[in-house]
Amino acid sequence: MNPIIYEFTYLDGIENLSYFPNFIFILLSLFLIWVGKKLFDLFTPYSLEYQLVKADNKAIAVAFVGYLSGVIVVLEAALEGYHESVVGNLIEVSIWGVIGILLLNIAGKMNDRLILRTFENKRELLEEENIAVGIAIAGSYMGSAMIIRSVIIGEPIGWVFEISLTIFYFLLGQLSFYIFSLLYQKITQYDFHKEIDEGNAAAGISFAFNLTAIGILLSIPIKTSYSLVVFVAWFVLGSTVLALFRFIVDRIIIPSEKLDEEIHQDQNWGIALLEGCFAIAAVVILYIIFVKPV
Repeated sequence: MNPIIYEFTYLDGIENLSYFPNFIFILLSLFLIWVGKKLFDLFTPYSLEYQLVKADNKAIAVAFVGYLSGVIVVLEAALEGYHESVVGNLIEVSIWGVIGILLLNIAGKMNDRLILRTFENKRELLEEENIAVGIAIAGSYMGSAMIIRSVIIGEPIGWVFEISLTIFYFLLGQLSFYIFSLLYQKITQYDFHKEIDEGNAAAGISFAFNLTAIGILLSIPIKTSYSLVVFVAWFVLGSTVLALFRFIVDRIIIPSEKLDEEIHQDQNWGIALLEGCFAIAAVVILYIIFVKPV
């Protein structure tokens, strides 16, 4: 057979698609997404379905999409585990899925109190339908989910230690989010809390991308080591590089205009997306240089 034709027609790996237990995990994943929705309902003081369908509340829709994306990230981590027993896999995925989703909901409440502390999120979402707040909340969910994911997929060391480390690094990650929000305010020439409160979607996008980036950044040392020294070193290095990349966007990519003025005065969400792209790029480059083997 022609080698080119063979490359396009060989069947190696197709047997995985007919492996029946995999369909059970598809159903389990759908069930855990439903559990995630129910937990979201318990942690929020409003009817999600009413706000999405009857009130057409886009701000809550954006926040919920961020939450749901975080749930998927957590479930991906739970599904990474492997046991020879299908039943063992089902139990482990179920337990870690529920733990991860529960922590994600707790993260949402903590971020409301720590990161977005200068205004009442409930009022901004329900009464003002503030898209900027919804975007910022979505970013906080995604950043938190990345941290939860890394702890879940760590090396197995026993249930007691794994759950304890999960809670510890989850709390440490949320504290790091708060510290980063203070640093972020220092490097911006506008009050991002005020801008988000006033509905500036560009400010919400910028902050959300940076929260996601810092979540990805902090997930790297957790995935590779349980050392607190390494975690702090990554946080310091990563925060510095994020600030550097933001400076590059301001002075090199758009030298004719000031980045902060574009976000603050012009509410230019296209520029905010550009800054967010550079924030994610900074983390990816750090990972490739310092972690990924050549």
